[in-house]
Amino acid sequence: MKFIHTADWHLGKIIYSNYMTEDQRFILNKFINYLHSNSPDLLIISGDLYDRAVPPSEAVSLLNEVLSKIVLEMQIPTLIISGNHDSSERLEFLNGILSGMNLHIEGTLKKEVKKITFEDEYGPVNFYLLPYVEMQRAKELFKTDFENKTQVIEYYIDNMKVKDDERNILIAHEYVMGAEESESERPLSIGGSEYVEPSVFNKFDYVALGHLHRPQKVKNENINYSGSLLKYSFSEVNHIKGMNIVKMKEKGNVEIDKISFNPIREMKIIKGMFEEIIKKNPSDNYLQIVLEDEEPIFDAIYKLRAKFPNVLSLEFPNQQISENIFSLDKNVNDISPLEIFEIFFKEVKKRELSIQEKRKVEEIFEEVIKERSDES
Repeated sequence: MKFIHTADWHLGKIIYSNYMTEDQRFILNKFINYLHSNSPDLLIISGDLYDRAVPPSEAVSLLNEVLSKIVLEMQIPTLIISGNHDSSERLEFLNGILSGMNLHIEGTLKKEVKKITFEDEYGPVNFYLLPYVEMQRAKELFKTDFENKTQVIEYYIDNMKVKDDERNILIAHEYVMGAEESESERPLSIGGSEYVEPSVFNKFDYVALGHLHRPQKVKNENINYSGSLLKYSFSEVNHIKGMNIVKMKEKGNVEIDKISFNPIREMKIIKGMFEEIIKKNPSDNYLQIVLEDEEPIFDAIYKLRAKFPNVLSLEFPNQQISENIFSLDKNVNDISPLEIFEIFFKEVKKRELSIQEKRKVEEIFEEVIKERSDES
């Protein structure tokens, strides 16, 4: 049996006020083309199809389009669970009808974990669909005061009655202890109650995880995060995004390969002096630019975006300010706004405004005064 494990599509994602729908559609089209050419036996999506509980209509349409091609046109059985970003009820809507078309969606957490079995030449392969476990929901379901997520997951697994002589796959959306995070994952809790001990997964031949965006194995070869399809923060610039291709033969014989697709735009960090960076070739990539100039660059973001339209973040690490800001010992009614700013600037930066800087400040104040007079 050959199946694909993917997760964390986050359809409807916004980064620095920038909708990622175009990028997501581009990468999913490449994914669809790959499925057409390679025909896996099964597809697993381990949660966080959407980026929020109420996704924008464009995200809903995109998911509908993609799943229709996979399930109806290519007839690839697809197993989906909800993640912490998804609305479990919305995701599970019409699940009973869709399962007849081999689209199985487990959105809401229940007392029993749904088990779906497929057959190949080596016998049965059991897939267990465990949606994202919300602690309070689990306590209410079982009338038990669980102390942490490990206890809940262990309780579920103990009641699955997993057959050791068969091949078993768990689909889950959790934070397994020892895994590496990135900035784009939403914190699930304060403290360690959300972490799951990897030892609870020992019964499974493969654990198809979602939630963490870095593709990685945790402790054992069988515990795998496929990672997200795209980079969703600048902490992920060195990640190689994609999905896992899992080839499973007889019990104990599992091969895991990685497939990646080039996005329409990369996410990169550029560091250097302004004059050096502005001379670089134009780029549509998503950029975080770190200006190492000690002196401020007027309208830096606008000048940079004229050449690099997708500058999402701009940092000035070397522009230090004074730790001691003194109060003004003059009557503000007796001095102009420009003079107030000059005094403030000198106390913060420990130097006088240059002639060019002073002219720029004057222009800004004149524009503000003009706008106010137009409004009155």
